[in-house]
Amino acid sequence: MRTRWSKLIRSARPADGSLVRNREFRLLWLSFTMSVAADQIFPVAVTIAALNAGGTASTVGAIFTGRWIALILFALLGGLWADRLPRRTVMIASLAFQCCVVAIGARGSAPAWLLAFLVFLVGSAEAFHRPAYQACLSSVLTPAQRSAGVALGAVSWRIGAIIGPGLGAYVVTVWSPRVGFLAVLAAYLLALVLLLPLREPAAAPAQRRSAVREIADGLSEVWRRPWVTGVIVAVALQLMFTVAPAQVLLPLISRDTFGGDAVYGTALALLSVGGLAGGVISMRWKPGRPGLTGIIGLALYGAVPLALSWPVSPGFLYACYIVAGLGLEIFAVQWVVNLQREIPSERLARVTSVDWLASSVMMPLGLALTGPVGAVFGRPALLAVSTVAGFAVPLAALFFRGMTRFQSGVTPITGGQAQEATPTSLKAP
Repeated sequence: MRTRWSKLIRSARPADGSLVRNREFRLLWLSFTMSVAADQIFPVAVTIAALNAGGTASTVGAIFTGRWIALILFALLGGLWADRLPRRTVMIASLAFQCCVVAIGARGSAPAWLLAFLVFLVGSAEAFHRPAYQACLSSVLTPAQRSAGVALGAVSWRIGAIIGPGLGAYVVTVWSPRVGFLAVLAAYLLALVLLLPLREPAAAPAQRRSAVREIADGLSEVWRRPWVTGVIVAVALQLMFTVAPAQVLLPLISRDTFGGDAVYGTALALLSVGGLAGGVISMRWKPGRPGLTGIIGLALYGAVPLALSWPVSPGFLYACYIVAGLGLEIFAVQWVVNLQREIPSERLARVTSVDWLASSVMMPLGLALTGPVGAVFGRPALLAVSTVAGFAVPLAALFFRGMTRFQSGVTPITGGQAQEATPTSLKAP
């Protein structure tokens, strides 16, 4: 009699678009879910460990700066090697490295400098794992499965964002940061084990060139598709001018206006609830103009600084965060699905890493500038600019060619080359 586990991983190549019968996707999705759980618990364990060692809020902020530095340094290299090697191999190596790093934290109390170094190392591995995951996801899904598969991954991430921090805080508080690190280690290890039986579809061999030239090839895939360039620029600016100020000011407004931290925590949780709803909707919804739908979803985040600049009630703030989360996830699913369709498989990880690099640079810059800019011009002026940018930046991206459909006139052919195509449907942006 077959066990539930054997049923879960039984081999069955899908022919009807059903995710349930796609063994490779199930393994990849479960592995991703476990890595998300680890990613959510890890910051909690590090934060409590730093505070227990006598650190302050500034100490914690400095420690987690290491993650952004790692992503900036290694994002392009991560995408390069995820396209050079089997993606399964890159993910397994990254997870194994993360297991080794977290095991150091599980040994006991660690000084702040060591915690910062561990965060940097985990972020470095993340820079290799995520582009490889996105590219592998594209290879194991059929075109008919992409929307549902990407959306299911988004649902897993959002569930982790809702449950993970609370679960991590409970584990660390009831027991100790060391137990928290052990939980992270177990989750990363399970994510690794789930990848071992995965059979990644064989990729066509590509001509190997220098690292600089291959990274340039990834950049050229972005540049030759105006809508891809437009999305990357819009998201980066949205992170800097809208998302970062909202993250900094939400806890301050929660205390100043509503007298405590409850509104802060609830708003963040409801952002993830909205994202969860957006992921569920995207599992079945295939809009006729995915680009227009996605860009409108991205622009909905402008409601967040609007609510922060006019915090008439917690209910209004909560509603805006739910709407923003819903829009963000719908955008994210449409972006990933159509990127997988448009970009040649052998270059997809490099394009993903370009997107990640742009975000990794602009987000910390926005976080760093929010305080000084707010001190000089005042919080109302900062939020007014943030609100306008939140709506205007994504909508301005609609002027890029191919944006409303997330399509371009570049048709990939064998060997990673491309040729121009001008179907009637692409003549309008």
